[in-house]
Amino acid sequence: MSVLDHVPVPRRLTPRVWLLTLPSALVSFERRQKVPSLPIGPLRFAGVPLIAGGVALAARAWRNPDTSDGLPGPLSSFAAKPATLGGILVLGGVALLLRSTVLAAYSVGVAVAAATDRVTVDEPNPSDLLGA
Repeated sequence: MSVLDHVPVPRRLTPRVWLLTLPSALVSFERRQKVPSLPIGPLRFAGVPLIAGGVALAARAWRNPDTSDGLPGPLSSFAAKPATLGGILVLGGVALLLRSTVLAAYSVGVAVAAATDRVTVDEPNPSDLLGA
């Protein structure tokens, strides 16, 4: 029996929660608690290509929902959900750009949760995110 069996972990995360609501709350928490930022200096701008790649991957998945790429190695579990991978790349890029330690840890946590299917991370789409 694991300790995590008694912790009330959500079994499903909607895109609006894992991609918009929780990250903004975490950044606000980090700023108020004065958590030290990532010591990456000018490498923080490496987040811009990550954001662009994530948006491009998600847009491609939204335009062609039936195509799934055979991704190599540890990314193979994301082959069926490329928009989720795009969202995680955007979160990681924003974490680097803001030098946010908490947001970087959160994006790694979402990636692990989505890859292991421990928590069901719903595939984002524009209508869910924008409330259409």
